[in-house]
Amino acid sequence: MDSKLKFKADIYVSTVYLFLVAVLLLWLTRFIFIWYNNDLCGEPGFGRALALSLHGLRYDLCAAAYFDALFIAMRIIPAPWVYNTVYQKVSLWLYRICTWILLAINIGDTPYYRFTGSRLRWSNILNITTDGDIAAITAQYAGSYWWAFAAAIALALLLEWFIRRVRVERPARPMNYGLRVAIFLLLGFGTFAAMRGRLGSGTPLSIPDAAFAVRKAPEINAVLNSPFCILRSLNRSKSNTEAVQTFYSDSELAALRTSLHAGADTDSLNGRNFVIIIIESGGAEWVDALANRPGKPKRGLMPFLDSIAERSTVVEHVIACSRSSCGGATAILADIPAFDPFYFMLSPYNKNILDTPARLLGERGYDTAFYYGCKHGSFNIDQTAFAAGYTKITDRDKYGNDDDYDGMWGIFDYPMAGYVARDLSSLSQPFIAAWFTISAHGPFTLPEGFDTSHFVHPEPSPERGLEYTDLALRHFFDTAATQPWYSNTTFIITADHGNRDFKGTIYDNDYIRNHIPLIIYTPDGNTAPRRVADRVASQHDISPTLLSLAGYGSPYIALGSDILADTFDGYGIARTDGGRYIVVGPRYTIYTSASLDSVEEVYETSADPTMASITSDYDATAVDAMLTWAKAFIQDYTTRLNNDRLSIENE
Repeated sequence: MDSKLKFKADIYVSTVYLFLVAVLLLWLTRFIFIWYNNDLCGEPGFGRALALSLHGLRYDLCAAAYFDALFIAMRIIPAPWVYNTVYQKVSLWLYRICTWILLAINIGDTPYYRFTGSRLRWSNILNITTDGDIAAITAQYAGSYWWAFAAAIALALLLEWFIRRVRVERPARPMNYGLRVAIFLLLGFGTFAAMRGRLGSGTPLSIPDAAFAVRKAPEINAVLNSPFCILRSLNRSKSNTEAVQTFYSDSELAALRTSLHAGADTDSLNGRNFVIIIIESGGAEWVDALANRPGKPKRGLMPFLDSIAERSTVVEHVIACSRSSCGGATAILADIPAFDPFYFMLSPYNKNILDTPARLLGERGYDTAFYYGCKHGSFNIDQTAFAAGYTKITDRDKYGNDDDYDGMWGIFDYPMAGYVARDLSSLSQPFIAAWFTISAHGPFTLPEGFDTSHFVHPEPSPERGLEYTDLALRHFFDTAATQPWYSNTTFIITADHGNRDFKGTIYDNDYIRNHIPLIIYTPDGNTAPRRVADRVASQHDISPTLLSLAGYGSPYIALGSDILADTFDGYGIARTDGGRYIVVGPRYTIYTSASLDSVEEVYETSADPTMASITSDYDATAVDAMLTWAKAFIQDYTTRLNNDRLSIENE
């Protein structure tokens, strides 16, 4: 029976056949993507998935044409040696390798999409490969997502089966050379047209074009494929930049907002130390002190952090601008809202001068230090800290004891906690320091033999990772309390990004996924404990808040504002699927169009935090004010970023 499925064909027919096989297999992988990420793709049923996949055929043709272009060129060139046996074997191996990479990328991005919220871009790949332990990370993910690796192997076998169905046969009579040239031009043009994605004038098929094929923005990712997105973002100068967006004249923008913080008449630095603790994946929903509102269960994962919150100023509503760790670090440490999929350290703006707390306070005599247990360069986070003004960087190598290495990311949080608390005593006071935890990141490894019997979730899970990190925080504060600098220190506890692990639950929405804690704790009561619930802030508001707490009175540039000031009038903002923006206020949460021309959806923030239903009964004036704020913010941000005006030196 198998032999009946085989056929003979000339070089041209067999080439077209193999190209269509690549397109077919790439098209089929979309169904795996939709199945695994159905909750993030608009929850389409099979009929809707089929419709979206048909829209995606253009993107599949484009990606396959790029990956197999050299193979096609080798086979259709009007030269006599194309029927040479060795030549054909070489071309087939090229086809095997390129096509399998094409398919493997799309399969591999199926689980990875849950971490980024968008299809892979070239900037994502550059960011991933910065980690020196990429081999160990890949091996760990092979265990966690074994089915994706198995699917990639199955696709390789299926591809081989299709390859073996056809055998190239030389025509009995040599083809006329003019005809071969004509076929070469025809198939060459067809390949070019597929790569371009459209015929006629205008730009080639692009990522935003997928918006025209969907009903809801999340479905865009079901139409696209990851190889296409990587290819369309290969030009770093375009793919990792933020285009200037202009909505208002200079005078109109000045009337709406300013990033110039004029400062007080006199500079009155109070000499306090500052320690920023950034909790990996520490979304607010995990913390009972922040998430225990009506209808939300107590999780009991971070009892120590809950106890700290009881004695702290707690800002109940803060929105992370990014779903990546380096994006969160950029916003917290450098006051730059690194909206997905933008990576500041991989952008042409990484040379810009920044008015960050570490740089400004460092110039006034503060010692500065950053602690991150990963290998140097991992996800560009330590470079981000250095660019933000932290001059003393402690990474896994500086820590110097791989007995505490988790085998994938870096030093376990508990031993790192003790190290950080003790090492801070080596700094000159006053100082500003930051510690980025790592253990609440998948695969949620714990030290060998660690007793989890007392954990609420003893199994490997996000919950277990956070329970372990909470123990590390307790160890840090217990150790810090014995140090001479402790009582004169302000601790700012937040997270790099929110929750990415609520698949299939009511909590799996853009508001809760981006909701992070902000806890300001002073052991000596310098900042009085209180709950701040009447405003919604963004990650990039943390920097100016810190400078205000430090008593910094000189003029500086910051995109954010002091969250604790009575005059605070900002919102939470992030970029979501399809390039749309989510803007969160205490009353409403809105989705704007990618161009910020309009409001597409409105939700009641406090009454409907799970974003269960769109509301049509809203105060249009209040919603319009949110849209106006977002436009002014984005214009100010993109203009300053592109013109190197993020420092008072360049104002």
